[in-house]
Parts: sequence; structure tokens; C-alpha cells
Amino acid sequence: MELIVKSLISALAVGALCLVIVVQRDGLIAAKERATLAEQEIDKRDTVIIALKDAADRNRKGTAKLQTARDNIAASLTERENLIESLVHDNPTIRTWADTPLPDAVARLREHPAATGADAYGQRLPSDHPLQSAGGGAQD
Repeated sequence: MELIVKSLISALAVGALCLVIVVQRDGLIAAKERATLAEQEIDKRDTVIIALKDAADRNRKGTAKLQTARDNIAASLTERENLIESLVHDNPTIRTWADTPLPDAVARLREHPAATGADAYGQRLPSDHPLQSAGGGAQD
């Protein structure tokens, strides 16, 4: 009888050990799957980070090019303004022309701020002269 009890206890111990091994194995498999998914997410994020860094570099280079172009345009404008001013001071014919008042129609145009878009332009038009459609509509 003692042998049967010892055999049963041994069988229960082996069964419990097998159960612990199965649970541990399942936990290890689940942990490996989570680790694989985490690595895939990290790879995706690294790809996004690299793409964002590349876009930021391109934007920085584009901004530098635009700033250089702006500086060149500003220098050219200053040079032309200086040339016009020197011509006005040096040449009496140009000075006389520059001192003549603008015609009324041109002076009125200069009274309004620059139109920065279609809406601003449309607001400046008189209400009794509406804009024509760009397509011209159907001809009957």
C-alpha cells in the first residue's frame, strides 16, 4: 500500500511538474511573440523617425535656399532703387518727370492696399460692376 501511495505521490509530482513546464512554455511563447511585435513596432517607429528627419533636413535646405534668394532679391531691389534715385538726382529730365503728379485714376489705385487674393479684389470692386465668370458661360 505504501508503494501505491508513493507511486501516486510521484505521479502527482510528475504531473504537477509537467503542468508547470507547460505553463512556463506557454508564457515563454507569449513573451517571444510580444517581443517580436515590440521589435516590429520599434522598426516602424525608426522608419518614421528617419523619414521625419529627412523631411526636416530638406525643409531646412529649402528654407536656406529661399532665404538666399530673398537676400539676393532684396539686394537687387536696393540696387535698383539706388540707381533710380541717382538718375532722378542727376538727370533734370527724369527729375521733372518724377515730380509730375500722377493722373487721378492712377493715384486712386495707389490709395488702396494691394489685393492679396480674389476675395480682396472682389471687395474693392464697385457693387454695380460685378465680376464676369472666368469661363464666360454658354453662348446661345
